[in-house]
Amino acid sequence: MYGVEVDLLPEEINWRDEGCGVFGSCLNCPLPRCVEEEPRGQQRLRLAVRDGRMAELRRSGRSVKYISGLFGVSRRTVERALKNNKPKVKRQNDK
Repeated sequence: MYGVEVDLLPEEINWRDEGCGVFGSCLNCPLPRCVEEEPRGQQRLRLAVRDGRMAELRRSGRSVKYISGLFGVSRRTVERALKNNKPKVKRQNDK
């Protein structure tokens, strides 16, 4: 039977839940969707965490120059991360 793919039922597959680089177990992962199913999913998650940490440091009074040196990125990268990490404020006229 060469060249023919066998479609096994899920209970007939020997699958180990090894997780990914983000979480140790797929079945217990808190994310709503697997990062490996999203285009550049792990990279996006890693950058979102980094950007959140940059925003925390800025709110605590650290300078953009200090943050850029800490993360090894340019000041412009820090400014962009801070801009993208601003909380969304709902205006009175918005519904």
